[in-house]
Amino acid sequence: MEQQKTETRSITAEQRKRVEEVCFRSLALIGRNCEYLEQHFDRTGADESTRQAVADIDTAAIQLDRTLTEAITLLEFLREDTKPQLYPIDLCELLQQVAAQSDMIRAQLGVDIRLDYGGCTACCVMADRRDAELLCLHLLSNALHASREGGSVCIALRRTESGWQLTVTDDGCGLPGEDVQAALENRRSFLGGAQLGLLLCRECCRRMDWSLQLEPAPEKGTQGCGAHSAVHGRKPP
Repeated sequence: MEQQKTETRSITAEQRKRVEEVCFRSLALIGRNCEYLEQHFDRTGADESTRQAVADIDTAAIQLDRTLTEAITLLEFLREDTKPQLYPIDLCELLQQVAAQSDMIRAQLGVDIRLDYGGCTACCVMADRRDAELLCLHLLSNALHASREGGSVCIALRRTESGWQLTVTDDGCGLPGEDVQAALENRRSFLGGAQLGLLLCRECCRRMDWSLQLEPAPEKGTQGCGAHSAVHGRKPP
């Protein structure tokens, strides 16, 4: 019975791999055809509605690609096929890499990103680097989705008794449960998404024995942090 159970799990993993290959191959084909049509239109001309239709297809393909990647990663975490590899990493260095595109984000979205280490130069925690990067990127992505042009996102690190607390604060639409207006703004900000980002954040924290919580920001917006999220990461032993 145990052998049959293992074989079924192995077949399922193989099927999953084939599904991934088919999906991403199809998305790549859509992308190449959109690029071809845009080049063709540049040579032959096309009306604005036709160009917009191709642009919409390309945008939908990019969104589907991102959603598939998130869903596949989430399934991997839930199946526990791979265990996290916990090593000491410097959160200050990691966050500098995450925020390296702040100039481009400001130019594209009009949102400022600010890092605040509270005077610290190194913030060492026990983490799986891939999980920690995924966590930080999704917390930042959620904050940017909630923000408006002219807004700001603050990424702060503070020492606690057991480790470090990472806090990502935006001044955007706020949590959906605060009031009716906040719920409407939140729905508009995240419309069309699969809302897998926070699930991935929670799974990353669970795997690394961190903790995550969401709460209203002191003034407006949403605050997410991790070594309890706020996010709380454990110090190396």
